[in-house]
Amino acid sequence: MTERSDKPTRIFIVEDEALLAFEMSDVLEDLGFEVVGPSNHLEDATVTAASSEIDVACLDVNLGEGKTSKPVAEILRDRGIPYVYITAYDAHQITFLQDDDKVVKKPVSGRKLLDALRIVYPHLEKK
Repeated sequence: MTERSDKPTRIFIVEDEALLAFEMSDVLEDLGFEVVGPSNHLEDATVTAASSEIDVACLDVNLGEGKTSKPVAEILRDRGIPYVYITAYDAHQITFLQDDDKVVKKPVSGRKLLDALRIVYPHLEKK
């Protein structure tokens, strides 16, 4: 993944709770990032993950109706795009975690969100 210094970092948000998705979007956009999505359904999230220009992603684990963001994470991993899980679950409750996956417990403040993103994507601009 190449860093584009002339354009804002593109952060993909997958969150099934619309209010939380828009709150995260607002925080990130206010800090100068470009938000991709948010996607609140698995089907939309997989299409976006496979076809959009994304630098880093925030993934909710549970997408409702027994669906998880595991397929989205797999697509992102295959594309070399880092991501962080933002969830109400504890890490030990997520059966599909990879050893290097980062999990941040909800609720997340803007600072906590940025800190988590910087762990998986160190190139993130200092805001």
